[in-house]
Amino acid sequence: MTMNRRIYFEGEVRPEWIDEFGHMGYLDYQRVADIATMAFWDEMNGGSAQSERDGGEFAIIDVHARYMREVRLGDPLSVATRLVGCDAKRFTLLHEINSKGELCATVGLFCLSFHLGDRRVRPFDPGVAARMAAALDPNAASDPAVSVCLAASLPARR
Repeated sequence: MTMNRRIYFEGEVRPEWIDEFGHMGYLDYQRVADIATMAFWDEMNGGSAQSERDGGEFAIIDVHARYMREVRLGDPLSVATRLVGCDAKRFTLLHEINSKGELCATVGLFCLSFHLGDRRVRPFDPGVAARMAAALDPNAASDPAVSVCLAASLPARR
């Protein structure tokens, strides 16, 4: 499964996401990215629910968000997600939030494999690691949009 950009969320801007200025608040862009992140993670776990997994989850350790265009109540939204980096214990996602054919925001996430039982970082389950390796965007390293949107890189975080 080679993934370039994959849609993990489609919907509309909800009333509870509107701030006092009449547009979607900055934290709600991250909320939409979080919905896409969880859909991505469920897929990497072979579609199994958290209750069916062995405790291997992830923790977000860094977020980089950029806002380019406002969205308002009822505007359509989609989140195109790319896995732009991964190793045995970490992964980096780039979410591109679009509305009406325009890029509105990007949210880059740096995540660690985390086990709920001992509350420690550990390598991904072999099945997750294999699905992540297959999902890694092979063009990410040469895509200038990735370096512009993400202020830090996986290798620099060792």
